[in-house]
Amino acid sequence: MVPGFRGHSNRIRLEAIEHLDARRKGVDTQMKKLLQPTLVMKRDGKIANRIYMALTILVTLAMLAAASGSGSGSHVTAQPLPAWVDVAANVLSLLIGVLVLLPRTRVLGSMLAVVNMLLSMVVNYTVDGMAYFAKVSPFNVTTIMVASILVGHYADDLPNLFNGLPAATDKNDD
Repeated sequence: MVPGFRGHSNRIRLEAIEHLDARRKGVDTQMKKLLQPTLVMKRDGKIANRIYMALTILVTLAMLAAASGSGSGSHVTAQPLPAWVDVAANVLSLLIGVLVLLPRTRVLGSMLAVVNMLLSMVVNYTVDGMAYFAKVSPFNVTTIMVASILVGHYADDLPNLFNGLPAATDKNDD
């Protein structure tokens, strides 16, 4: 047996464990940043925060409903879209719902919700026909309106979405 080999092996294991622990803490920090209030949330009063949280939950539920009900089967149209298009639309709606729910990505998620619903309306009209379009349009238009309110309200959070700061005027407030 080589003297000192066992100690060297333990030191390498300890360094590996410390490295993994540091990476885990980095991921934890990034996740915590996603959940922290943004500048707009800090600026708003308690009642405004509750109102906009209710609107956020409505958009999130709408996106989850769109994810669960997307896809025009043969009961709607004689020429349904391929299954992979429906799956992709459902996954996209689900991801948008998560983005809207997270404070840091709320404005981006709301913008994507508006685009998603507009594209949904185009597809509903062109593929599924006027009858189905008329049936689902109130849902789409309502979601677009509520998501647009969120985009307008949280627009000040957009410039600092990807830079890791809560807001430009909020750099020293950690």
